[in-house]
Order: sequence, then structure tokens, then C-alpha cells
Amino acid sequence: MFCVIQKIQKKKPDEYGFPKELLVDMDVYTVDGEEITVYTHHFGEERFERPILDAYKISIHHSYRENGKVKKKQWAICTMSYYELIEYSVEDKIIHSKLEAKVSEMGISRGKLFKMIYDKLNPIEEAIRAEYGQAEEYKVHQEHMAILSTHRNVRNEFEKIYGSGTYNRIYDVFGDVRNKEYLEQLIADKGAADEARKAQEDYKRRSEEEFFKRFNRDYGGSSSSYSTASNSNYNENEKTMLKEIYRMASKKFHPDACGDDGSKMKFLTKLKNQWGL
Repeated sequence: MFCVIQKIQKKKPDEYGFPKELLVDMDVYTVDGEEITVYTHHFGEERFERPILDAYKISIHHSYRENGKVKKKQWAICTMSYYELIEYSVEDKIIHSKLEAKVSEMGISRGKLFKMIYDKLNPIEEAIRAEYGQAEEYKVHQEHMAILSTHRNVRNEFEKIYGSGTYNRIYDVFGDVRNKEYLEQLIADKGAADEARKAQEDYKRRSEEEFFKRFNRDYGGSSSSYSTASNSNYNENEKTMLKEIYRMASKKFHPDACGDDGSKMKFLTKLKNQWGL
């Protein structure tokens, strides 16, 4: 049993090649009274012609003897055009419901069938890809795919910083700035937001430092060194209050809650030991 690939000629060329142009669009809509322009893209209607008429008929042949006579049997798998060999696999072009019956009749597995096919087909595909790689259609299509990939990656990184939906309000698919005013506004707003966040973090830090100063002043004693539990002078009622204070503070200053390196919790633990808890 073996695969046969027969080169034939089609009567008509493939109808459509890849588009010749990648074009910029502008979509304008209104949100809460604000007119917003978004820069999108589409492919032009003009496409490359595909003049090569070559096609490849794929079939499986089996020769056997019956009653002393040589007999032949063959199964048609599919026919693929020159350009289909570039864009599709054999699996894409076969009718799977019919293939199951053929494989059963052949008495082989699907894996063995496709191995027979690709052993013959791969050299043909490689030659076609090498030839097609020199065509203008291929070069333009690859350029378009590179532009779209870059556009997608840069947009994702930009919107991680400035928010979803911002990139296409400024840049077109080629990366050209179309709305400089909105870009400057975004940068300014981001700077202001960063400053506000920094101020909030500074306020939180100062508040926590002041909290610990008060703690140390009111409950830590006058000594700058930390006393052991045996030196604690607190009575049981005071210790009960200190335990409640420790419980509340430990929730606030646990590293998982405040996001620091654990220094606040370590300091609180020292106070706990000093209090004799």
C-alpha cells in the first residue's frame, strides 16, 4: 500500500489571494456627551491574483493478488491546489466522515495513513513554500502580519499603564500618533495619580510611625531597652487591655495585611514581650 500524488491542472485560478492593503479606520461615537474617536483598521478589497493552476490529487493505492491475478485498488483522499498546500493541511481538506470508512476498508490506522501521505507530500510542500516565499503576495502578507502583531503587543503594554481602551484613541495600527492632545492628558493624569498614591503611602507610613511612638510612650516604659517578661510591672487588668491592644495591632501590622517586610510585626512582638504577655 502506498501514496500517489498526481499533479494536475485546474481550469480556473483560485479566486482570492491575500489583501494588498492594510488600511486605517476611524470610528466616532459619543459617551456621556463626549465625542470619542477610535482608530481601527481593515484590509482593502483589492487582493492578489493567484495565477498558478497546479493542483495535487492525493490517493492511496494497493496492489494484491487474487486467484493468481494482480489486482489494484485505490482510494481518493482529496485534491489540493498549489495555494491550498501553503494555507491548509490535508486534514483540513478531507471529509472526515468518509475517511473513517476508507481507513476501515484499507485496514490501517489514521496515523499510518497520514504518514504515508506526508512522506510524499512534504517535499512538494517545501518546494512550493520556497517558491511562494519569493512572491510579492507572500512578502506583503508577512508584512501585514508583523504590523498587526506589533500593534497588538504594544497596545497591551500601553494599556497596562494607562488603562483599557486608551491606545486606540491615540495610535493607529501603524503606531502613528493621531491624538497627541489625549496622549498628553493621559501622561499628565498618570503623573498626578502617581503623586497622589505616593502622598497616600507617605501619610500611611507616618501614621503608623506615630502609632508606634504613642504605643512605646504609653505602654513601653521609659527605658530605651526592652525589658523581659519577669520585669513587667503591669497588673492583670492592664495585661488584659494590652492583650486586646496586641490582638488588634497584630491584625493591622501583620506583613500580609500591611505589605511591609515584617519589621512592624517584629517591633510589636518585642513590645508584647516587654509587657510580659
